[in-house]
Amino acid sequence: MNVAVTLNGADNVGKSTNAQWLASATPGITLTGTIDRWDPQWAKVSRDDFSRWWFVDSTTDEHVDLVFRSFAARCQGGGRLALEDRGYPMLVATCAATAAVKDGTPIGEALAEVEARALRYLPVDRRELHILLRHDPDPSAEARQALARDRAPASDQYAAYQRQLAEAIGLQIHRGDYHRLIVRGDRPLLDVQREVREAVACFGVPVTLLAPDRVDRLWVLAGMSESGKSTVGELLRTEHAVTRLKIGYLLRLAADRAGVTDPYQGWDELTEARMLSEEILRFAALNPGSHRISVESAHRFEATRHVRQIWGDRCEIIYLDAPPAVRLARGKESPDSLASRDATKQNRGAERIAAIADSVVDNTGSLLVLKRAVAELVHRTSGDRHPPQRETPVPASLRPFLAAYAAELVDDETALVAVTGSLAYGNWQPGWSDVDVLVVRDTLPVRWLANRSLPPAGPDGAKIALSAFTTNEARTGRLPPRLLYALRQIAHDGRGVLYRRPGLVLHVLDRTADECAARGDLPLVVMTLRRLAARPDTDVRALYKHVVLAMKIMLRADGIDLDASDEVRRAFAGRHPSARVDLPSVTDVSHADWRSDNELTERIRSAASDLLAYDETLGHTRDHGRTTEANDGHRT
Repeated sequence: MNVAVTLNGADNVGKSTNAQWLASATPGITLTGTIDRWDPQWAKVSRDDFSRWWFVDSTTDEHVDLVFRSFAARCQGGGRLALEDRGYPMLVATCAATAAVKDGTPIGEALAEVEARALRYLPVDRRELHILLRHDPDPSAEARQALARDRAPASDQYAAYQRQLAEAIGLQIHRGDYHRLIVRGDRPLLDVQREVREAVACFGVPVTLLAPDRVDRLWVLAGMSESGKSTVGELLRTEHAVTRLKIGYLLRLAADRAGVTDPYQGWDELTEARMLSEEILRFAALNPGSHRISVESAHRFEATRHVRQIWGDRCEIIYLDAPPAVRLARGKESPDSLASRDATKQNRGAERIAAIADSVVDNTGSLLVLKRAVAELVHRTSGDRHPPQRETPVPASLRPFLAAYAAELVDDETALVAVTGSLAYGNWQPGWSDVDVLVVRDTLPVRWLANRSLPPAGPDGAKIALSAFTTNEARTGRLPPRLLYALRQIAHDGRGVLYRRPGLVLHVLDRTADECAARGDLPLVVMTLRRLAARPDTDVRALYKHVVLAMKIMLRADGIDLDASDEVRRAFAGRHPSARVDLPSVTDVSHADWRSDNELTERIRSAASDLLAYDETLGHTRDHGRTTEANDGHRT
């Protein structure tokens, strides 16, 4: 028995695009195309004014007969497994909508009349799967979107046809003419294609399913030769924990998988974009940490534009721009060689990518300027625009003090004032904990800070630690790791906020990049911990807090985000039992006499010593792993 998979829907819903992509994943399937390929009469009627023939000159019977005679020919010539653009129910709907516009027949009657005439063309001994792609479940919205996505302005006649077609499809859905409905809406092509393949697989047709989608963000780097694409790719990798991949490498993998010798010669640009996207999905699925990916170097215009259609809003095209003189000075090649490479890229549409790019980066300045521009690109969409506001559990004894303190910091340029650490998480201990305050302001002149009437200590002598940063520093992630974490938590639930400027969007690192920054800070924490532990006049509080901080960083590398000291202590003991770090609880260390408690001091110093020894063993393990890899490579 022959089998046919048909993709149906109103105009501009993506039938042909999805059919072409599906065909590449379905072995042995024949992409039969639209019915006008299957009868020479179509060339005659479309020679002059095809629209006039369709809506005026032809009778409904003539129109239906040509459509379904062509349909029957396609059924005969499609082979054992066919993939059709518009199947039987969709062709009935198009003919009925045409009759409704041309003859004024109510759409329900038009459907019945078309079906009565088309029945004789139905194939026998054929199994069919009809997939319907929809712009919108509402027929009026369906028609509007079909017209809105058309590049040419619609005539009144064509607009009326789209409205009738949407009504006809609605009636067919109600009576069950389609086996699977997929609403496109504003969803990216990738999501729609995934559903199409799943529907085909459920029908029993062998099809390669798309790999699980674990990609959160995709940056596509474009630009002319020596414009800085590789530099930006490396900055994304080293400073923002983004996985860096090369388009050429991924396409070669895809070509080997498909048995294609040269992907650039064997595939058109749209196919390149689809195969590239499939390889990105596979890579991310096999490498769980690679949920943010950059690919370079994009220099084919249509392929790059189609990548954006495939991935939607989570794909960002970055175009690096620099004049030839600057690019020539950065490279080691001759002017003729650079001009030749530029000419090749221009022929492929590389310069035109700037017109569709989400960001065009002027890369004529210093590396520092470029680093800041990259940080801005990474973090500008990371903030939560509508975070739930969680009440800050500030002790009653501190509330008047903090209200006055925050008021002294708030003016027209202040963006944020917040408490962090134990105050934000409800585990602040009087006589032991510090009052940690963060202020973010558009500018931070030293004179402005010096002129604030800020008390040197809090109630009962509590130590105050004020951290001040500019909005640009906060936006680009130039904060110490502990404050990057605090800012991410504030963006998530508003915990700790004392003042927030109306409309403020916090641009923060995601969890992976945040954790990477914290790991980068671990050597400094370890160095400070050794220094504190070795001092004869031990600063008990500072030593305790650095032990907890080192534990936090190690736990965050395991994917565990905690802030409260006791939670960190318990989680670390459970996660790293071999460390045998016996750190006292906050209750144990925060009693009234903790400053003169020699037994407590020695216990904390011992805990610091055990943690440092454990970190050293972890370092040996890492070094041994690297040495083994190096030796294996040498033997190879």
